[in-house]
Amino acid sequence: MAFDGVPVGGQHIFVYRGSTRKYHLSIPDSYGAHRPSPVVFDFHGFKANGILEDQRSRMAATGSGRGYMVVTPDALGTPSRWNTPGDPAAADDFGFVDALLTDLAGRYCLDATRIYATGHSNGAEFAAALVCRSGRFAAVAMVSSTSAVTCPDGRTPATMAVHGTADPSVPYAGGRVVGAPAPVPAAQVVIRGYANRYGCDPLPVSSTPVPGVVTLRYGGCVGGGEVVLDTVVGGTHLWPASPEARRDPTTSAAGKTFDATAAILDFFAAHRLVPAGSSPPA
Repeated sequence: MAFDGVPVGGQHIFVYRGSTRKYHLSIPDSYGAHRPSPVVFDFHGFKANGILEDQRSRMAATGSGRGYMVVTPDALGTPSRWNTPGDPAAADDFGFVDALLTDLAGRYCLDATRIYATGHSNGAEFAAALVCRSGRFAAVAMVSSTSAVTCPDGRTPATMAVHGTADPSVPYAGGRVVGAPAPVPAAQVVIRGYANRYGCDPLPVSSTPVPGVVTLRYGGCVGGGEVVLDTVVGGTHLWPASPEARRDPTTSAAGKTFDATAAILDFFAAHRLVPAGSSPPA
């Protein structure tokens, strides 16, 4: 298939089911019509938007610098919120993302085996639900919301979470989420559940990549994936190392400095989509 379109970065409009949807597109300098580019969708949190998410995660700048096309969409609503339950009376966000990805893939040279989703808080919940509903994503990374989602049988996307132990909005140890009707389980319990469902090794490997961050890594998962939890000791609800986190007097040194964005991109780089019934590459 020939791709003659030259992607233009910046803010764009996409009309889906009569609704005008906005998204920001960041293009890597390495993009070429004959060189398939990997793609990261980055979803903002509750009450935020794509511009704020780009400022907080730095995924657009960092990801495009590492060869990824980065898509940062806006949710609808006042205040803005991703429709993670898939409420039929609310915006069809799952359908919107699928249609937007199809549109981009029809115009630009994208690597269909390297499509990824990440997000912050409500955006992390949405990203987790999205990769389970869609068979087009190779991996997901959740920040400040370790969300428990059960994928259909046979779907085992590589799964990562980054969560601070001092998060007051989505408690790391489990409990009541601010603004939510029901409590959530502890982050480690959620991650262990993913590892169990995905047939990973029963015991994780623990490491400390940088001071104040503990990584639990479950390997040997079905399809060659893995399940990873980066615990930011003393980290709050803010995206680690974001401008806000660096100014936050209540977060830890790790919360101010841990480059969660780079860790997520490293995780994505290690995983490609394995079609159902196929074996992962050796």
